[in-house]
Amino acid sequence: MDYWLAFVFGTIIGSFLNVCIYRIPRKISLLKPRSFCPHCGITIPFYYNVPLLSYLFLRGKCFHCHQTISPRYFAVELLGGLVTLLTYWKFGLSPEFGFYLIFIYFLIVISFVDLSTWLIYNRLLIYLFLFGIGYNLIFRILPWQEVFLGILAGGGSL
Repeated sequence: MDYWLAFVFGTIIGSFLNVCIYRIPRKISLLKPRSFCPHCGITIPFYYNVPLLSYLFLRGKCFHCHQTISPRYFAVELLGGLVTLLTYWKFGLSPEFGFYLIFIYFLIVISFVDLSTWLIYNRLLIYLFLFGIGYNLIFRILPWQEVFLGILAGGGSL
């Protein structure tokens, strides 16, 4: 995978992370309906849903109602691209790349949901915990002593 491809892949994932950040607090399905304007509710056509480029082309406004779209959408897509690029640069295509990338994606969603709602959903933390344990069972990314200490430190701090 080339570096530019890692960045593009990351912006696409960043776009999905925006869906998660918007929909999880509102208890809207992550799969349906298709992307829509948060102001007027109209479905966004695929050609206006290209990460980073659409936001720039539309100058941060809805194509239909012309209301301002939060710069958070652009920021999360860019962040997704950058963390994917940096993680790929550090680990290449490896089990570690997948582990740390998904972990970082979870943290992005948790952080931005927290910034907008002042809530950290237990469901997201449980999914992150189960992901970490399951991934480590399969790929043995971290020694089990470190995993256990992490569980104690994270769980004990709560």
